Amino acid sequence: MATRYVVIGGGVAATSSIEGIREIDQSGEVVLITAERELPYSRPPLSKSFLTGREQAEALRVHEPAWYRANGVRVRIGQVARSVHQKKQSVTLESGEREPYDRLLLATGSRARRITVPGVEVPGVAHLRTATDGCQLRSLLKPGARVVCVGGGFLGVEVAATARAVGAEVTLLESGPSVFRAFADATLSLFFQRLLESRGVVVRPNHRVTRFRPGADGRLSAVAVDGGEQFQADVAVVGVGAEPNTEWLATSGFGIDRGGVVVNVRLETQGPNVWAAGDIARFPDPTSHQPRRLEHWDNALRQGKQAGRNMAGAGESYLHPSRFTAELFDVLVTALGDTEHADSVQIQGSMDEKTPHLTAHYIRARKLVGAVLANLASEDRTAEIDALQRHIVEGTAPEM
Repeated sequence: MATRYVVIGGGVAATSSIEGIREIDQSGEVVLITAERELPYSRPPLSKSFLTGREQAEALRVHEPAWYRANGVRVRIGQVARSVHQKKQSVTLESGEREPYDRLLLATGSRARRITVPGVEVPGVAHLRTATDGCQLRSLLKPGARVVCVGGGFLGVEVAATARAVGAEVTLLESGPSVFRAFADATLSLFFQRLLESRGVVVRPNHRVTRFRPGADGRLSAVAVDGGEQFQADVAVVGVGAEPNTEWLATSGFGIDRGGVVVNVRLETQGPNVWAAGDIARFPDPTSHQPRRLEHWDNALRQGKQAGRNMAGAGESYLHPSRFTAELFDVLVTALGDTEHADSVQIQGSMDEKTPHLTAHYIRARKLVGAVLANLASEDRTAEIDALQRHIVEGTAPEM
């Protein structure tokens, strides 16, 4: 009898899991269930090319409809999963219907974290997580628009750069002392702040938002921060992190730690015949050897593929060190491995804001555990990145 695979999720972890399944099992039945009302799509362009108008919604799709038909996938869009019954091996949907499975993947991703300050529902205050969010925000970003980006992490910085590139007047507010705090290095954070400022973005660290103020027309007029200062704004984009979509699993008997579904090195949950991948998976990180949850496209892609192969019987360990990229104007930023728990950070190369070419090496116990590269997007540093990845995997360090 053919195995019945059920995949819950509408992102790249879900679709890559199907690719993994089909590498091993070409005859099993596959059902893809997503709460969104469209086929799975890629999210990284939402803060880049899609936001500028260079890409349309159709270009975001991971696969066209024909791909699902060719791979024998039954796609159920607009279906919200509410719980998993492990003993009965079924998923209960919001409609009350139960979807049975032999093998199940949990890949429900994450949602934009909300901040609880007065005025957050005022028209003109936006979040960016879904294609719908992207369409709404794109309609607001116009040359001369006053845009305030709340949050100096990856999303906030990318949106600030994109908004500035389309001609908006941009202010970036960060509650902490620096942007890109995940890089855990003051020198590197200052470089990225200078890069933003050199392109016309006003950066204000240590500014915590306390209120979004509407104007006479009811739309956003200003963003207030602690201390009383106000920043005039037509648009405010809140980018203060994401929350994993795991609440629906609270009564299903899975291990949940800090919002993530606990999995082992093969991405198996504590429940039989159930795997998890992508934003919601709390997995043993191959670099730090500590439990970790990541919200990056590369992680979702590779974990999804590995989970799918393991669902089909491969039994392989997930050993890929993390990698992600960010685009800031014409500068490409690449981060590898663990950039938060190093003993030291050694930076080499040029930190010129106009033509940067730098590599930051993150060293722990004399081993390379992470790296950050920044350079013009026109440069090809593939060989260097591959070499750094090998050092991270092998527990060695390059000569410096």
